[in-house]
Amino acid sequence: MLKRDHRVVPLYYQVEHVIRQRITNGEYAPGSQIPSENELSREMGVSRVTVREALRELVREDMLVKVQGKGSFVSHHPSTGLPAVKFTGFLEELYDRVQKVSVKDVEVSQVPVSDELRKLLSLAPAESELVRIKRLRYVNDAPYAFTINFLPLEIGRQIREKELYRVPLLWILQEELKIPITRAHETVEAAAADPDVAKRLDIPLLSPVMHVKRVMFTDRDRPLELVESYYRADRYQYSVNLIRVKREGKWAWGHES
Repeated sequence: MLKRDHRVVPLYYQVEHVIRQRITNGEYAPGSQIPSENELSREMGVSRVTVREALRELVREDMLVKVQGKGSFVSHHPSTGLPAVKFTGFLEELYDRVQKVSVKDVEVSQVPVSDELRKLLSLAPAESELVRIKRLRYVNDAPYAFTINFLPLEIGRQIREKELYRVPLLWILQEELKIPITRAHETVEAAAADPDVAKRLDIPLLSPVMHVKRVMFTDRDRPLELVESYYRADRYQYSVNLIRVKREGKWAWGHES
């Protein structure tokens, strides 16, 4: 039975997520008929109206096909989102990751420096503004990630908005502006979509999203840029291969190279 906590995630979205996962993992095979609205309603402890709303969204995304008088069937080629991306920590893979999607709705503006940004980017007291770049990324013509970049003015002002539709920002920084990117520190956490994120990703308010915060560093280990990305939980998978290694006589987890 699903959790009735409307402050966190709407019930119909929870139903949608469960069915989507069953399609993705093969429990509901392509071409097969899924349980009826009544059966799903009883199993998950929700109303038929809630189930019907979830099914309507999955039909809209071509994961299900509704057949009048017969029920709902899994599409023969359901879209299950972005294929898993192997990530080992190399910046080349970050570049490869953003090449696989299309970019829409680019916004470039100047914003005041917050206390958090000043600390993260080690900005001088005289630096009062940053360039903020917002982009919406699509996979299979559906939104899957909303990204916000913060850059110092002297760098951000050199970024041409139209270029961001065709090449990754990382490429512009490294290849056009000749700024060496030496490493990145990334934090991944679960979050609830605020009104702006929900609208851009086409999901209900407070839906679960994966929030990735990455600080990019240049030579002499200077912080250069903050990147914040919000990923639809139903269309993005973060996968890392781990191996057991022995360090100073103790076993620990390490990344597989």
